[in-house]
This record gives sequence, structure tokens and C-alpha cells, in this order.
Amino acid sequence: MAMLEVEHLRKSFGGLTATNDVSFRVDEGEIVSIIGPNGAGKSTIFNLITGVYRPDAGDIRFEGRSIVGKKPNEIVDLGIARTFQNLRLFMYLSVLENVLVSQHHKMRSTWLSAVLRTPAYRRQERAARELASEKLAFFGPRLMSFRLNQPVLVLSYANRRRTEMARAMATGAKLLLLDEPSAGMNPKETAEITQIIRRMRDEGGYTIVLVEHKMNLVGEISDRVVVLDYGQKIAEGDYHTVVNDPKVVEAYLGKKAETDEGAGAGPRETRT
Repeated sequence: MAMLEVEHLRKSFGGLTATNDVSFRVDEGEIVSIIGPNGAGKSTIFNLITGVYRPDAGDIRFEGRSIVGKKPNEIVDLGIARTFQNLRLFMYLSVLENVLVSQHHKMRSTWLSAVLRTPAYRRQERAARELASEKLAFFGPRLMSFRLNQPVLVLSYANRRRTEMARAMATGAKLLLLDEPSAGMNPKETAEITQIIRRMRDEGGYTIVLVEHKMNLVGEISDRVVVLDYGQKIAEGDYHTVVNDPKVVEAYLGKKAETDEGAGAGPRETRT
């Protein structure tokens, strides 16, 4: 069953066409990667799905319902959450507080009950903390123990990335859009985040779409890969088929590189 359907999506900014007639689907339980050179339109697709931008043409359906025209908070309520290429954390709040923020949209208490700390408010607060701790535990000791109450400001870049992923999970999402989840991570940390993303699907039950530049990560966990170039989809399929597609090789390496080195070499991570 298709959880997400993107059909003939088009978005322009002035004279620049960011996405042009892009279509793909994501089935429940899949991990789908969107790849392409810088400026190919990958993050724009995420912004369109999450309501940051409204498409000029085309449709986006989540669980069979069109979400075009809905506000970002309404899309979160439906079950779609994301991370960002550039981190969007509250740097002076703690790790735990950053994850708790994502649950405020589900709170049913009034400001008065919060001030008076009524039994109903305390129950909701306790449930929110338990859920936040559960999602943070997905990332092991790197975000738990003494780091739980540390301000995000003092964390490493990789742990800030993990915190943002935990926050997206704590919204109650079914579909996670991860924008470059391994950015800023060394090879060991990248291997860890690769395993965590797989566990998100296998143990957490999430459906995942990710934008990623590290091709080893993409190849290891993706069920399918969608390739964009200049805002258009140029290929889709399993990883090994896609990276050996001549159009994909040309998009990453250029025509001269394809001629010199062979179209079957696949894209290099250094050029993404």
C-alpha cells in the first residue's frame, strides 16, 4: 500500500524551476532515498511534502488523502515529520526539552491547568517525558544518561543530528523525512546512524524517505532510490541499477568523465 504518492509535482521560484513533473511513491515500511547533485531539488521536495511550500502543479497524497494546501502543523498531525539539512534545534534547551517540544501539538491542557499543575496536566506531562525518553533511547547512551539534561549547545554536531531525529520520532509520525541524517558524521558515526535508520523501520515501524549524499549509506539501507537532476526525475529503481544508469553517471560526473572513465563506474561520493 502506498503511504505517500507524489504526482507530477512542479514548483518554480521566479524564473528558476526547482522541481518539474516529479512523480514517485513510497510504500508502507519502505526506505526510499532521494539523491542527486547539489541543487537538484531534493530539499524542495521535502518542503513541498511538509507544507513549507505549496506546489504550482501536481498532487501529494498521504494515506490516500491529498495534503496540498495544508499547513505544516496540520501535516505533522497527520503523521509526517522531518529533519532539516541545517539543524533547527533550540540550542539553549536541553536534549530532553528539545524532544518534548515536538509533543506540544498533542497536549490538551490549557494554560491554566499548566499553571495549577492539575492531575490531568501532570499525567500528560509524565506521558510526554516517557515517550521522549523512549525515542532518545533509540540512539543509545550518546543522548541518555548525563547528556539528557545538557543544553544542545554543548553537544557534538553528530549528537545534535541524533537529537533532531529523536524529536521527529516523538511527534507520533508514521512517515519520517530525513534530510542528510549523516551530515557532519565521521565514518564510525555514519555506520551507527545507518543501523539506527534500519532499526527505525524494522523495530520502530516507520516508513522513511531520506535525502543523502553518502552513497555507501544509500546503498546499504535503501529499498529504492529516486534520482533528481535539475529538478527532474532521471532514474528510479534499486541502488545498483540506478548508480549504473548512464544518465545518473552523467549527472554526477559530467559527459567528459563518463567518456573517460566508463558509464558503469557509478557516481562518486565526493561529487555529491
